Amino acid sequence: MTVMASRIGRRGHPDARNPFPLESQVPAMIAEDPMIRAFLAGLDEVWAPVVLTLDCFYAYLDPRTAPPDMVAFLGSWILADTADTWDEATLREDVARAHARFALLGTAQGVRDRLVPREAESVDIDDPGATLASTMPTNPQDWIDPADPIVRIRVRTPAGTTDVMKQRLRMLIREFSPAHVVLDVTFT
Repeated sequence: MTVMASRIGRRGHPDARNPFPLESQVPAMIAEDPMIRAFLAGLDEVWAPVVLTLDCFYAYLDPRTAPPDMVAFLGSWILADTADTWDEATLREDVARAHARFALLGTAQGVRDRLVPREAESVDIDDPGATLASTMPTNPQDWIDPADPIVRIRVRTPAGTTDVMKQRLRMLIREFSPAHVVLDVTFT
């Protein structure tokens, strides 16, 4: 069962009660009218889920306690991967760890942490990254355009990995790799 498929949202709860009944907040002269009482009872029924949500709003901001659809919504705020293919527990963990993961964005460790152990068994990354510097002034016209850096990534996946899953892995690798490098991704 996927998280997206299990979304039913937060609808009216038949047992929810407004802790601040509207009937008790109107003048007694109006509260005695049966039509006003019925109208206020209807409003209380509509208002009760709002009050309950606001009373425990802190729980909606914590991925460990929020409803599944709110976890996906929180993930979209922080650019976590809220793919339809993950179960609820994996999504909650991913959203909870997203802030720490972004400290490793663009590094080999960041790519490894993102792919292992969920979708890949192991990841080998050959990153020939380097920095060129000179202590002597040079003429910009003499500069040589360096070749685009190529990062070779070999991903070992479990048997039976589908093309859709490989495409998803490619997308995750691209998200967590530096934008200026050329990626050569192979699957074994």
